[in-house]
Amino acid sequence: MSKVALIIGSSRRPGAGIGIASWLAPILRKGFSESSDQSPSSVSSKVDVFLVDPTKSPLPLGPIVDGSHVPADIRDPTKHPNPAVREWATFVSSCSGFFVLSPEYNGSYPGELKNTLDHLYWEWRKKPVTIITYGGGGGTRCAALLRTLLGGSFKMQLTDKEVAIRWPKGSGNVPTEGKPPEWLQAYESDVREAIEEMKVLFAKGS
Repeated sequence: MSKVALIIGSSRRPGAGIGIASWLAPILRKGFSESSDQSPSSVSSKVDVFLVDPTKSPLPLGPIVDGSHVPADIRDPTKHPNPAVREWATFVSSCSGFFVLSPEYNGSYPGELKNTLDHLYWEWRKKPVTIITYGGGGGTRCAALLRTLLGGSFKMQLTDKEVAIRWPKGSGNVPTEGKPPEWLQAYESDVREAIEEMKVLFAKGS
């Protein structure tokens, strides 16, 4: 069975990210379980979606303080000297694709998301990824920076479809349970479009 990880980029609690992720996860599970004309049936019904909470083990990893090596020196995920990084590397290596959910903070992404990514290198390479951002303007500046980081430095396969969630002024946090707000539900079609594109990338890589 393939794994898809939904990585929450912000550790703020309470915060918007955990609520959006709670809305996203069942959409991803349903979308990957359905067959489509664009992808073979073998891609469907064989994908498990994992929610990656940056406040739970093995995260947060914090900044890189070990100067004895750089992540690009280590190709085998089991060879990372730090046990937490080793656990994270093994998990990332086991995943077939990723959805990165990030708020936009001052025109960029959160530092904890950068740390989560920077502790590894080869484990990200060529893995499909969809960028989902949120903020008053949809997090588009953050998305542009993530495209450069993920598609450039880490050489991941970016889906053309991205999801930019515009946060209505005055809206509170999205609940982790119960019915999500209507303004958020309006983005479901965008998410499902990204899922279909990722299915195609899975099929090409199989």
